Amino acid sequence: MSVSSPAQSPATGNVANSALFSPDRIAGTIALILGVGSHALNGFVTTAVLPDIIRELGGQNRAFWVFSSFEMMAILAGCLTGATKVRLGARLPFMVATSLLAGGSVLAGLSTSLEGLIAGRAVQGFGEGMIVALCYSLIPDLFPNNVAPRVFAMLAGVWALAAGIGPLSAGLLTELWSWRAAFLINIPLTVLLFLLMNSALPARSRAEPDKKAVDTGRRGGDRMVLRFTLLTASILLLTMIGEVHQPLPLAATILTGLIAAALLLKIDRVSVQRLFPLNAFKARTVIGLGTWIVFLISVSAAVRAVFITTFGQVYWDLSVTQASYVAAGLAFSWSFFAWVSSKAPSRRRELNYLVLGPLLIVAGMVMTAASIEMASLPTFALAAIVTGAGHGLSNQILLRSLMYTTGNREQDLVSSILPTLSSAGIAIGGGLTGLIAVLTGLVSAGDTTLVSAEAVSRSGAAIFYINAALTIVPTCAMLVLRHRLIGLEASERATSK
Repeated sequence: MSVSSPAQSPATGNVANSALFSPDRIAGTIALILGVGSHALNGFVTTAVLPDIIRELGGQNRAFWVFSSFEMMAILAGCLTGATKVRLGARLPFMVATSLLAGGSVLAGLSTSLEGLIAGRAVQGFGEGMIVALCYSLIPDLFPNNVAPRVFAMLAGVWALAAGIGPLSAGLLTELWSWRAAFLINIPLTVLLFLLMNSALPARSRAEPDKKAVDTGRRGGDRMVLRFTLLTASILLLTMIGEVHQPLPLAATILTGLIAAALLLKIDRVSVQRLFPLNAFKARTVIGLGTWIVFLISVSAAVRAVFITTFGQVYWDLSVTQASYVAAGLAFSWSFFAWVSSKAPSRRRELNYLVLGPLLIVAGMVMTAASIEMASLPTFALAAIVTGAGHGLSNQILLRSLMYTTGNREQDLVSSILPTLSSAGIAIGGGLTGLIAVLTGLVSAGDTTLVSAEAVSRSGAAIFYINAALTIVPTCAMLVLRHRLIGLEASERATSK
């Protein structure tokens, strides 16, 4: 399937056929808005209240688990969602997911220990992972390629709205009552999403599942269990590096996690009911290289979720709301530049944005580090805007290019695995961030109190410089991906003549 720019795509339908809220698409469009909006709002709120959580429950040296436990379970859910949607459709998984999100929110909001909060976040993550994977898998179902840029622009607007509401609501709820309200406020949203999905989405899959695949899948139940076990083990081990600080145990943990991941992919590729696209992580292919880029960019991005609002509060003495809005500058910028990229006049301009994006992310990381060295709050805020511009310019073009280079069942797997890969990157990146924080002296391995301003001044810049260096790898990979997309599209044009 072609991945040509919408500006170059032929007009394949009338205005009604391209409308996002046409009668045959309105339910799915609303599902996308609420599902992605819920995910975005939860992310901003949790980041905003993290310092208050640590003040009450302790656990600065384990703070990354607040995010990593969520993302780990989102990974497991996302990997199962593509195959589940093929067999059952979207409605039943959506309803199960919203129920889990509500239950996890209650558990997190009522917890009296960090461990209980982490468990609640894990349940939240499984529900949210299903919701987001379903949302992304609905995009190629509902919208042709030439309409997809408008869909991503709309979702960028949802992120911008969440960025505006999230910090304000988190700040007000925390100051008026407690950080607990930031989780319990999820309940009305999940009830609304549950009721809407129950009435708006079809009860069955749009296509009958392949009977041979179903029969083989039933006979191969042990293999599914094995893959699920390997997936859990690999993510858990690679996330646990934040807890392991001795060289030999650390090396053993990383090696074991990588072996489990390699075995998982090897077994999955020869399975009838695959969890991953056939070419996932095969760097010689477009899909394989793209999956690596999505994953690695998310690894380096985790540092902002773990530390950015904490730095704002303890280093510049900002309130919960003020620190959250400084951090949310990334989301506002991401949304604006996603709109800019959706208006690209040509495919050539899109592919230029694709490469420029990671370069800006690296620049934003370096600026964040420099702002800490200079104790400059304006530079700190500007760094978030630059980083957001990088994500906004390249993200939707990258995801759309990957979604529309495949067809049939592979398209469901690719579309649903993309947010899952982001979750995997954030989970593992959270563990890596925790490890780097200990190694650089930002956090003491045995200290559970909130990081101090002196520690930020001494070691805060180093953790962002290191993540900037890590982001250079997917930046170089994006150059290669751009070259491959140009070759692929030239070949498709020559074939169609």
